[in-house]
Amino acid sequence: MTSEQRGGWLRRSLLLGVTLRPGETLGVLAMFASLFLILFTAYLLKPAREMLILTEGTAEIRSYAVALQALLLLLFIPLYGKFSRRFDSFRFMQLVTAACVAILFAFAAAGHAGMSISVVYFVWLGAYSVLIIAQFWAFASELYSREAGERLFVIIALGASLGAWLGSAVSRELVNHLDAYGLIVAGAITLALSLFPARRAALSVPEASRGTQATVKTEHVSVFAGFTLVLSRRYLMLMAGFVIMLNLVNTTGEYLLSAILQDLYAQGSAAGEIVVDKGTYVGRFYSGFYFMVNLLGVLIQFFLVSRLLRFAGFSVAFALTPLIIFLGYASLALLPIVSWFRYFKVVENSLDYSLQNTVRQMLYLPLSRQEKYEARAVIDPFGQRIGDLIQAGLIFLGLRVLGWVSTDFIPLAMVLAGVTLVLALLIIRERLRLLKKQAGADITIHREI
Repeated sequence: MTSEQRGGWLRRSLLLGVTLRPGETLGVLAMFASLFLILFTAYLLKPAREMLILTEGTAEIRSYAVALQALLLLLFIPLYGKFSRRFDSFRFMQLVTAACVAILFAFAAAGHAGMSISVVYFVWLGAYSVLIIAQFWAFASELYSREAGERLFVIIALGASLGAWLGSAVSRELVNHLDAYGLIVAGAITLALSLFPARRAALSVPEASRGTQATVKTEHVSVFAGFTLVLSRRYLMLMAGFVIMLNLVNTTGEYLLSAILQDLYAQGSAAGEIVVDKGTYVGRFYSGFYFMVNLLGVLIQFFLVSRLLRFAGFSVAFALTPLIIFLGYASLALLPIVSWFRYFKVVENSLDYSLQNTVRQMLYLPLSRQEKYEARAVIDPFGQRIGDLIQAGLIFLGLRVLGWVSTDFIPLAMVLAGVTLVLALLIIRERLRLLKKQAGADITIHREI
């Protein structure tokens, strides 16, 4: 094998088998770097969240705090949509990121001043986590055409997997040296740095790869335009329902994991096997958990996603994650081995963060700018938090009314996962119909020209 052939093999491997066209390399690597830093930041901030909420509260309070995030977004999303119409895509991303950096520094300052910020920080971080990623992908889906996005998003999404993995690895070490407020400050710095490669990407994408301003024109201009838009289109409503259900299943699993963790700490402390304080124990557990989740996510993103899309197609790639989640909860419902639950959650979260996240962003590529920003802001952040709100209600009903213990929620999670799988299949059918309709419109336009 010649050096040129070896170099070609290395290039194909590093770029996940994706063919880059002239002028695309710098832009896609800059987008990769920006998303890498955003997810690196997230995994500095998440252990801080768990350290604060489970030290000052309980797994049940954590579940209810999740529900408050939906109320925060209900107030914020109309303002987000209104301001998104006033700025170009990068300028808007710049303003949103700068505001989040300032808020993080304010949280750290308040914590160091002795104020109790656990619930407020938990609520804000849940809203921030989905909004900042939705904002990035809205920027990316406007920056790239549908054809370019379907090729290049696989590479860009690898930045998320690598950033999350390395962020969790770094935070696993930092929890031994920094408190929660130190992690928040570190996250504010890395989030600010993410703007520099994003700016380079905005200037570097070639015209042949750039997206158009709109493929479907809409006239909604009220502050509630995003909600109106989602309710007016079947495709968007199905996507919203899918996001709600997927997050409902995931957060139910997160409650189960945190409840199991509390039991393990109580048992270990009573037996003298655990000698560290609860905050350190929780921080170490979640740092290690996120490390494994994101390591597996990187491997899935690198070795599976592009090949699955290329050889099996979008429909199979999109349906695979909800199918595996349903089968996993069905297995646990039939044979509830609690000690294995954490490993199932590693697989579930890894698929969600890598494969499912990549293909879900591709659903927006055929849509208009307003749908990419305002409808996405409803579907992704608000849809996820509505799932959280429903989950909090289910936890309250199960624990306080029905007298369930944590493992009683596993059969419920199985049913919810089944509904999620059905919605995924309906989205696949609607997407094919939409693409067929757009292809027919393009043919008609070419004939008229």
